[in-house]
Amino acid sequence: MLKTYDPMKVNVTYNNRQLRMFGESVFTLARDEANLTLKKGVKGDSVYVRNANKAGKLTITLQQESPDIAFLEKCAESFKLANLAITDANDGGSQLFAQNVAVEKLPDRARGKDAADVTIVFLIPDINL
Repeated sequence: MLKTYDPMKVNVTYNNRQLRMFGESVFTLARDEANLTLKKGVKGDSVYVRNANKAGKLTITLQQESPDIAFLEKCAESFKLANLAITDANDGGSQLFAQNVAVEKLPDRARGKDAADVTIVFLIPDINL
């Protein structure tokens, strides 16, 4: 079965503001640590250890001229903690909602021959999918 992915069906909202003008990708969401590790004993016995750390990062890329960059820079400078929502209507739809999310740092600035994408990283204390 052939399906179609539509990037127009993916939205990211931070501090009640829908972000716009994404670059080459919309986002990457990743937890900081594995959910489960395997501990081996001296005689080869094994036990799984569940990790309670559900923190992670959301990385987005915006085009250099996005009006949201200045907004996110202000959030970073003021240590703003806000809600973050991701909705994706592709593949039956998925949603992520997180509270107390912060912008990790001011984004790097690069200027050159082409308009560079600007990378923004959000710290998420608890990713629950």
